[in-house]
Amino acid sequence: VINKNKFLTSFWLCLSVLSQLTGSGGVAGAAVSDEEQTGIEASREVEEQIGIYKGEFLANYVDAVGRRLVASLDNRPYRFRFKIVDQAESNAFALPGGHIYVSRGILAQINSEDELAGILAHEISHVMLRHHAQRISQVGTPGLLALPGQVVAKIVGDDISNMINAPIQSAGQVYLFSYSRSQESAADRAGMQLAAKAGYDPAALGNALDALGKTLLLAGGQQTSSFYNSHPTTSSRSADFYALATQIEWRATRPFAADRARFLDRLNGLWWGPQNPSNGVFQERKFVQADMRFTMTFPDGWRLVNAPGYVGAFEPNQKALIVLGGAARSMDLSASAQALVAKFKDEAAVSPAESRAIDFGSWPGYLVRFEDRSGVEPVNLYYMWVKSPRAAFMVIGLGTDEYCDQLENAAFSLRELSLGERGSIYSDRIRIAAAQENESLTELSSRSGNLWGNEMTAVMNGLSTDVVLEQGALIKVLRRGLYWR
Repeated sequence: VINKNKFLTSFWLCLSVLSQLTGSGGVAGAAVSDEEQTGIEASREVEEQIGIYKGEFLANYVDAVGRRLVASLDNRPYRFRFKIVDQAESNAFALPGGHIYVSRGILAQINSEDELAGILAHEISHVMLRHHAQRISQVGTPGLLALPGQVVAKIVGDDISNMINAPIQSAGQVYLFSYSRSQESAADRAGMQLAAKAGYDPAALGNALDALGKTLLLAGGQQTSSFYNSHPTTSSRSADFYALATQIEWRATRPFAADRARFLDRLNGLWWGPQNPSNGVFQERKFVQADMRFTMTFPDGWRLVNAPGYVGAFEPNQKALIVLGGAARSMDLSASAQALVAKFKDEAAVSPAESRAIDFGSWPGYLVRFEDRSGVEPVNLYYMWVKSPRAAFMVIGLGTDEYCDQLENAAFSLRELSLGERGSIYSDRIRIAAAQENESLTELSSRSGNLWGNEMTAVMNGLSTDVVLEQGALIKVLRRGLYWR
């Protein structure tokens, strides 16, 4: 089930997927080749907008379990692919043509290979049953930029769309997909049977959903889009899981992770929380990127976005935005500016109000500013190119006159990250702690520096809060450390 989190922006592909696959015939009326092509295009957007989690050991493990499940299908019309998205929410979803994604958030919360297999088998079943979303709900404002004007429409919109890899009109949108109750039930049954056929416990998906529901409650219900929300375990559905599981014959296969130690070894070091420091993090409205060693401060009160290809801020009333993306390190600053000026003259007959070289500390840069007076309200357009020793950047900002100061303050705040700022970036990761004889979770947490409370630690490990641990029992804990040393 596709359910994107609050940090996912520009997920415009949802509309194109449905327009191609639904219509009068729905997915069932589409050729497999059409589904595969749509899936390829959609997966490209997923990976550009959410990002793929960098962890080869864990990614190979997920792929191996997925392939074992696929090998147990009676027929295989699709080329299935299994990947981990860099998403904190507990999420799993399938795209047409066999693209299956699980989030790092859901992987952190599972406690066995059987649970992973249950989740993957469920999503494989949605693909094999050729389900499509029955309902789309749009979260956020309908359309980002309400700034009329020919320059914005003809040139700047395309430039920003190219930077964020999505149409400017849909930037900042979140589309939530859900399946019908009958489709979910069908995927439950087919997924459990597939898991069992591959040698996994068919009841494990129910166990995983129960645990995810408890985690959500402990988090205060703050994950507005998660696998659990799209696969809610009502009392009747939970009973159905276990009733069906008792009717399915299965024989356990040899797992890829031979024991709990080897299973947890694959989760050790997994990032936890909404921001992955390797992609940069927001500290309130200041964005800091330790690896590329830059920082930029965005306007107060604007909606902040940190996507794999860009970082930016969007004014809530849709009257301004500013985005920063990468540029070719070999670019010539002056030549880039001159090419843009020529483009504006040729396509919109507009000359720059300002065009000059500018320094960002020791970093050279170039600024070009235009004024678009063709709409109801004048719009100021800012383009900047900046080169640091490690990277090159392009900044685009636009807004009505009242936002000029905020746009300029944000743009000119781009600078090198100081040593002190680099040292302020922390990382929260899943770590594995070995228990001492007769130790309680409270005692283990105190000794291991665990950031989770007792209830969360218990749920994350599939235990009761009053468990008495055996010597050497391996427990997932959450630890914080400096990201950059």
